[in-house]
Amino acid sequence: MADDKKKEDKKMGHLVSLHYAEELNPLLVRFAEQLLDGRLVGHRGSSGQVYMPPKGYDVMTLDPTTEADEVELSDHGTVSGYTIITPVQYYGQQETKPFVYASVLLDGGSMPVGGQDIINCEHADVRVGLRVRAVWKPQEERSVEGLSNRGWGGLDGVIIGFEPTGEPDAPEKVRGFL
Repeated sequence: MADDKKKEDKKMGHLVSLHYAEELNPLLVRFAEQLLDGRLVGHRGSSGQVYMPPKGYDVMTLDPTTEADEVELSDHGTVSGYTIITPVQYYGQQETKPFVYASVLLDGGSMPVGGQDIINCEHADVRVGLRVRAVWKPQEERSVEGLSNRGWGGLDGVIIGFEPTGEPDAPEKVRGFL
C-alpha cells in the first residue's frame, strides 16, 4: 500500500441550476386567477378560521373546504410581527439597502401572511399593530409566476408591498391571530 496516491478533488467552476415546471392544483389555479383580478380570497373552515391562501381543508379540524367556503378578504390589515433586514452581499443579491419584512394579518383573515414588504414608511415607524394597506401592481404587471403547490410564491407578483393607512394602531386583541 506504499503506492497509494491521493486522489485529486475535482471541482467544477460553473453555477448549475435546475428549472422545472409543475402544474398548480385546481384550488391554486383559482386562487391565482383571483390574485390577478385583484382579489384576496381564502376559505372559511368548519372551525370558523379563514385561511388565505386556501388549503382545501380546515387546518384545525381537517374538514375539507370548497368554493362554497370562499371568503374575500380585505387588502387592509395589521402588522403582527416584523424584522428589519440588512442585506449581506452575495451572488445574486438584489437588495442593497435595509428593508422591512412583516407578517400582516389581513382584515377578515385568521392567519398572518408572512414575508410582506412594508413600504413608504420609515423603519423606525414600523411596529406591531400598525395598520397597513396593499399597494397593488398595475393589472398588466401582475404575475403569479413562482406560486407553487409546495407553498412557494405568494403575493409579491401582484402586490408591491404594504404601506401605512394612517389609521390608529389596532387594539391589542386584534394584533394576534387564532
